[in-house]
Amino acid sequence: MHDKAVCRFAKEKDGAQVQALWTQCFDDTSAFVEWYFQRYYQKENTLGIFAGDTLLASAQMIPYTIALRGAEVPAAYIVGVDTLPEARNQGCARRLLLECLRTQRERGQGISLLMPFEGQFYYRYGWPFCYFHQQMEIKPQELRCAAHPWGHIRQVGLVEAIPALQLIYNQFVQHYHGAVCRSAQQWQLLMEDAALEHTACYLLERDGQAMGYCLWVPLRGKIFIREMAWCNAAAKAGLLHFLLEAVPAQQLLWLELPDEDELMFSLASEKKKAVRYPFLMARIVDVTQCLRSIQYPQIDGRLLLYVKDDFAQWNHGFFSVELYQGRAQVQPVASGGEICADVDITIDGLSQLVLGARSAAQLQRQQLLQVKDERAFQLLQQLWPPQSNYINEYY
Repeated sequence: MHDKAVCRFAKEKDGAQVQALWTQCFDDTSAFVEWYFQRYYQKENTLGIFAGDTLLASAQMIPYTIALRGAEVPAAYIVGVDTLPEARNQGCARRLLLECLRTQRERGQGISLLMPFEGQFYYRYGWPFCYFHQQMEIKPQELRCAAHPWGHIRQVGLVEAIPALQLIYNQFVQHYHGAVCRSAQQWQLLMEDAALEHTACYLLERDGQAMGYCLWVPLRGKIFIREMAWCNAAAKAGLLHFLLEAVPAQQLLWLELPDEDELMFSLASEKKKAVRYPFLMARIVDVTQCLRSIQYPQIDGRLLLYVKDDFAQWNHGFFSVELYQGRAQVQPVASGGEICADVDITIDGLSQLVLGARSAAQLQRQQLLQVKDERAFQLLQQLWPPQSNYINEYY
């Protein structure tokens, strides 16, 4: 890295350089890039490494709120981590990621989301996969055992559909954990992005009430269902019936469903595999902030955690967790003297545990977690049982 390179927030004059570096490093269409930097990009959410006025690397942090353990928790989604070819392998990305975490900590954003180009690069910095999709590519006839006529389908304009989609989505994600609490502005931007991909919106209604939707994208000779949501099992069957009837028989249907969706149990004849696709990584930004922000079962108890975080050093050490009436008092504990933690856990293990991606038993088997005794293990299982996670944001 250049000796005098500095890491700072982007200024108004830097926007063109940030956009040019994005275009150089990613395969997005020119239409998407132009739209993104007009409608989504914000300099105050963009960090860059500069040698003088020259941008060497950048990363952006998109603010979100996610539903986590009974609370709405501020988060940020790191996107556009890119580096000039001549500046690579010099630690730019590492420096940016640490500055992103510091910034998120200052802003009270307890969770950091990230979609990686590869998992290996980010594991070392404490980001594990916490969200998975169930992917399948099938002929539409495979839906015939799960599909049943129900309601009425009509195509609706993307922006016109937003109020109905928002109501359906909010009902749909109540059955899942970790979903984004989408604002009206986020819905607007989501639909603008969908329009760039020539997305069609189909709304399922019953007795005048919106009950389900699917976002249909023609993509590389297939029909990709970008998002599908429903209010009850009958509405899901109605949406599947629409796909069965509307997708040409010889065309493949590409579905990405919540990880634990049960459609795979109802495929008609072919033994097509459903792929568990690693979709999104997530990491605790600040242990104290995060554990204080969520809700807990109505039990009293105490745990002394020892967290290993070699990247975000403010998380490395002992934390006292005092539980009372569904809330937690969390305090860092000085490490002097003889202290024996109830739980010894890595930051990636704690992130997976709190986000519900893996159970305490699974983490223990992977040696990401050690417990002092059975009492501590049982308390962990009560506090952070595994969840059915779902998120469908790509940036």
